[in-house]
Amino acid sequence: MEQDVIVELLVVQIIVITLLIITILYIIKARHNISLERKFNKYTVKPLNTNELSIFDKLVLLLNNLVKKVSNIISKSKLLSKYASTYEKHITYDDLETRKGIDYISVKLLIGIFTVLLFIITEMFQYSKISIIGIILSFLVGFFIIDIFVLIEYNKKRKQISEDLLKAIIIMNNAFKSGMSIMQAIEIVKNELTGAIGDEFKKIYLDMSYGLTIETVFDRFYNRVQLEDAKFITTSLTLLNKTGGNIVKVFKSIEREFFDKKKLTDELKTTTASSTFVYKLLLIIPFIICFLIFILNPSYFNPLFKTELGIMVIFLIALLYVLYAIIIKRIMRIDI
Repeated sequence: MEQDVIVELLVVQIIVITLLIITILYIIKARHNISLERKFNKYTVKPLNTNELSIFDKLVLLLNNLVKKVSNIISKSKLLSKYASTYEKHITYDDLETRKGIDYISVKLLIGIFTVLLFIITEMFQYSKISIIGIILSFLVGFFIIDIFVLIEYNKKRKQISEDLLKAIIIMNNAFKSGMSIMQAIEIVKNELTGAIGDEFKKIYLDMSYGLTIETVFDRFYNRVQLEDAKFITTSLTLLNKTGGNIVKVFKSIEREFFDKKKLTDELKTTTASSTFVYKLLLIIPFIICFLIFILNPSYFNPLFKTELGIMVIFLIALLYVLYAIIIKRIMRIDI
């Protein structure tokens, strides 16, 4: 039985190596053609404008087409379509026509399949038995790893919007004082401000052009950014629409509230700067210590990775570390 497994692995390795050799020969041939083209370039006349795509552009175009094909297939699933709706908020205004939330799911699936293939190839070259658990874990890692980068970008976007929202309110308030309508005020904001806040106000302007009410539009804005300041604006506009009132006074009150909050937030950042530095330093110190121990004795951590008890200890340490980071972060957080 063991010999049959080795033979099967050997056959698969031969196939993989053959494919790699074919790929390398294709690259060598392409480089030879490129060198010949450069050699005879000086003896030929080129047109002023060319629409030829580079190899990288062709590769990107190929990947985009593959993603679109996968999206067309999986969009028939109601479960995946519902899951894809959570990624709609990450699409920028300029990409609304070319990108959909289902495209994120397609990319996640393709990365998951790629990690599974990478796991299988790695196990084959090590003559190890391919386990179902390993395939499932590698797929899950590839499937969810993109969420880390999406979450990082989303938090950056929320932070930038939180910092620039006061500018948008000031511009809208000045527009109302000049006798402009809500639509005109939002148009000025989307034209004047750039970055994440400008992108969001372009979406707000687009929603209003479709005939949605102002409270609905800003409620959608809050659902996209999940900021308390956006919720405060939505609540104020909803009350204004139901009870009536002067929109200039309402936005003046919102502007004053945001200004006071920003001032208090800046003071808190200055006060807690040293505590934040100590917190970040304490998070880094365990990794520094482990790195120094590994440099001094590379085999020191081997028992942790080669025994079941050691793996359980690693899992417990990682869990305690994450809990420690969350608890200290919660303690240091001050809600305004």
